[in-house]
Amino acid sequence: MDIAIGLGILVLGALLVIYGGGWWVGRMLARYDSAITEEGLPGAGRLIGYAERTLILVFVLVSAPAAIGFLVTAKSIFRFDSMQRGRAHAEYIIIGTLLSFAYAVVLSYGIRLGLQVSGMF
Repeated sequence: MDIAIGLGILVLGALLVIYGGGWWVGRMLARYDSAITEEGLPGAGRLIGYAERTLILVFVLVSAPAAIGFLVTAKSIFRFDSMQRGRAHAEYIIIGTLLSFAYAVVLSYGIRLGLQVSGMF
């Protein structure tokens, strides 16, 4: 197929994974926002989510799904202190992380399939 189709799949897919995932996770967690107080940097969670989903997309595209496990482990280690802030905060972080990772993995494999069908992968 045409390389433009493959590039379109890649660009649109990346935008959907990175930014669409942030919107989707935000919508899924909206009902819990009132129970959580923000103590960190403003917007840092959103940027972390963008970075996580970007890395997941890259790991899927370069056939390194095991690296996603290391990403989950690293996030768990860095977020371990959130358990000290209370159960609601910890559950909010866990739900958001799992939703973000699931969204990114599913869409990333969809993008990979689209690239394979287009002949670009």
